[in-house]
Amino acid sequence: MSKKQAFHNPHMPDFRNAFSWGLKLSEFDEIFFVTGHADCNPEFITQFPDDPVAQTRLILDQIDSLIQEAGFSRDDIVRTDWTFTNDVTSEQFSEIAGVWEDYLADVAVKPATGTLRYVQRLGMPDMRVEYEMMLAR
Repeated sequence: MSKKQAFHNPHMPDFRNAFSWGLKLSEFDEIFFVTGHADCNPEFITQFPDDPVAQTRLILDQIDSLIQEAGFSRDDIVRTDWTFTNDVTSEQFSEIAGVWEDYLADVAVKPATGTLRYVQRLGMPDMRVEYEMMLAR
């Protein structure tokens, strides 16, 4: 079982409910990478056009199934990466952060997170958010 130790940066905002500013990882055997997931079904249709909060919920549910199929759990998440389109508002960002807080509520040591990227467009015109993860155990 891997060991994780979170580090808070007192010079940065307190986001400990969603992520750690630093994360020390040791004693792990396997790493699992989750590539960018967005609201896009097998037919390339976005189920929640222009709704980044609903897209986030859908994506996290899909990722949950994927990581469980690979034998991992939310407790194994060590890094997340967030990419938003420029259309995502500050209010929507706050709601998305709340969705992530709920998603990680039972995780004792929160993952580190990469740079939050804002881009002009994702793979399909109606997509507003995309997430990646790295897990270790």
